Amino acid sequence: LKPPQPKLSAAGRTALTMFGLTRRIAGCGLKAAGAVARRPDQLRQAVPALAPFQLEARRGYRHWWRVLPEDFELNTESMPKDVKTLMAANPDSLGFIDSYWYWRIRAESTIMDPENLPKKSYKQLCRDMGLTIVNEAAEHILGIIELYEYLKSSPFIGPFGTIENPVLIPAIHTERVVGCSGGTGDSEHVPLWFRCREGFLYRCGECDQIFMLVRVMYELPENEEINPIDKDVKDVYDFSLLEKGSEVWNTGGMVNWPLAYDALNGTIYGGMARDALNDQRAIGE
Repeated sequence: LKPPQPKLSAAGRTALTMFGLTRRIAGCGLKAAGAVARRPDQLRQAVPALAPFQLEARRGYRHWWRVLPEDFELNTESMPKDVKTLMAANPDSLGFIDSYWYWRIRAESTIMDPENLPKKSYKQLCRDMGLTIVNEAAEHILGIIELYEYLKSSPFIGPFGTIENPVLIPAIHTERVVGCSGGTGDSEHVPLWFRCREGFLYRCGECDQIFMLVRVMYELPENEEINPIDKDVKDVYDFSLLEKGSEVWNTGGMVNWPLAYDALNGTIYGGMARDALNDQRAIGE
């Protein structure tokens, strides 16, 4: 007679099934390892075949962290002592650091004023943000710069240069190195390099093509500005915008606009006073 089998619960039967499955998987793994051990030559032949794919799978670049806006910002310690005097000054007469803080405070004050921001005109918004207003003079200068940047690196394709219609070589200096490769077909030759100077016509020694240097000038006419202020634009900064914005955004124990808080209270990143670390910089220092 067989001894009576113990009755298992549902959890016990599940555990027994999983144990049997684990035993079968382990047995298959041992069999595969034994087969590989009995065939070392085949294993050595298979490894080199996988090596190129492993090399291609390797990451061939370095991971750099993302560039953030604050990476290009000046620290709050460089803010001038008297912000009110700074915002009342003429921005065109300020130095680099003072001009940076002037336009940063003015631009952020404009953005952090949602009540009046939609009411501003395009020209007024550009001026408050420190941006260039699109006009004919700005488009002309930008077009010249883009044209020169394109011609600086692109080959010239056009009619064959003659004395009446020479090939024009744009340059911002009085001379430029030019390489002539002739025309097309039988007229083409190896590049011949020479210096093309302002005020002369130059002839290629191989194909007799004529070149002339033309200077690209960036200057504006005298007494003209690239970014003139429109008569309808208000160019006087209202200091109450900074005070009002700080009162709106920095209440209830939260500093949501740290720049305004630091400008009005003389602190660093909304924390300790600037004088506790170093002397505050005066305007123009």
